[in-house]
Amino acid sequence: MTQPRHEITQKYESNVRHIERWKLTIEWLSQFNIKGHCIDLGDKTEMTDLIESKFGVTVDNTNHDLDFPFNYNKKYSNLFMFEIVEHLVNPLVCLTSIKQYISKDGILYLSTPIYRPKWMRNKKLHFHEFNFNELQFLIDKAGFKILNKKIINPTKLRYAITGIRPLIRVIGFDRNILIALQLA
Repeated sequence: MTQPRHEITQKYESNVRHIERWKLTIEWLSQFNIKGHCIDLGDKTEMTDLIESKFGVTVDNTNHDLDFPFNYNKKYSNLFMFEIVEHLVNPLVCLTSIKQYISKDGILYLSTPIYRPKWMRNKKLHFHEFNFNELQFLIDKAGFKILNKKIINPTKLRYAITGIRPLIRVIGFDRNILIALQLA
């Protein structure tokens, strides 16, 4: 079984919530020293281009099913895993595989939806949506420690007037967590 995937299309990349999430993520990443070998775990998106442009780095991308162990022949100082973990059948397999590709002081930057009520979760595309305790348990089991975290809401207020679900997103049910991890 493979993870449900968003096809990276112009519609996906032009979604205002994705664009706002990327903007907030780039602002958050600015506090870190992003340089050296970088890899974005997942398909190349506009976010990959933003990272390369903002930080002056080259970012490799993966092109395989992250639910299975994978093999690369180099170590990375920066690994990006934005909006991926919720799509994996077993995110622990992926996080455990990643450990061998992180350089000594490398950082894994991860984001995922968090704290959504069950009735609001995306069951068509997400195997998992976590609360913080569940995510912390996964991180601990995979052998990482949290260096930094931030919760963001990428839904703009003007979006709230377009319906009930958007209004619910604006008042706090559409949150993502940004986490910087290092090996424990």
